[in-house]
Amino acid sequence: MTVLTKPSAIIKKPEIITDAPLVEKPIGDEEKIEIHSNPEWPKRSSNGVMCLSLTATLLALLGFTGGLLLCRDMLKPTTIRRYQGYCSIPIPSDDKEWSTDDIQLINAEHSGADELEDALHEELDIGDTVEKISVVNNGHRVNFIHDFNDNTTGIIDDDRCFVMELEPELVLTPQLFISGLQSGAEFDVSRVRSELRAALPALTELRRAAAELAARCAQRPVYRLHRDQAIRKRSADEPTHDYIQFSGKHIEEIKIDNLPEILEYERQTRA
Repeated sequence: MTVLTKPSAIIKKPEIITDAPLVEKPIGDEEKIEIHSNPEWPKRSSNGVMCLSLTATLLALLGFTGGLLLCRDMLKPTTIRRYQGYCSIPIPSDDKEWSTDDIQLINAEHSGADELEDALHEELDIGDTVEKISVVNNGHRVNFIHDFNDNTTGIIDDDRCFVMELEPELVLTPQLFISGLQSGAEFDVSRVRSELRAALPALTELRRAAAELAARCAQRPVYRLHRDQAIRKRSADEPTHDYIQFSGKHIEEIKIDNLPEILEYERQTRA
């Protein structure tokens, strides 16, 4: 006997897929599609960064230096002290009579002839760093220039110039010299003698000399002076001096030992 069973409604018959899934066709042309990778930014050069840093440092340094210079100029006193006038330094008529006592200088503009008869006459032009002293001795005018910036002393004669190192033991500073003159102070006018010797040949240019001294001596032969002996007190039986000056400390009598040799050198040069 054959029994036929009814298939259960729960069991579904599997579906059989016979057709392949649909694939969408590409919209664009595959040959025209380009794929780009992420762009690479250019790397900064280390030399460029160093150059920029150096430039910034230099600019900052220049600004700092400029500020310092500006502050210094603003703080610098604007008033420049200057003294111009005439004075006479009393000199004993007898060479054997001279004193080491301090003496007050005589104002030549307000003194009589008797007071100026036996005196060293000088015209003074004193600034902050330069002292210009014009001396009249036995009717002969000689100019002295003491430049404290260049530490140089110059002697300007009619026919020649001499240069040497400034001697602070004989030349008073401009500030002290002006203060003493204006206050009527007493100065040490005792005489000292300087034995000097001029070096040959003459200098071709004044590189280290003061600018004003170089300009004044442009048309004259210039000789550099060197000391032969130390400064000492003057003796009455010694030969006369070649130059004389007073710059606030002592009356300095200058003797150039080889002056005849210089005159002969100039004669041969002109020949």
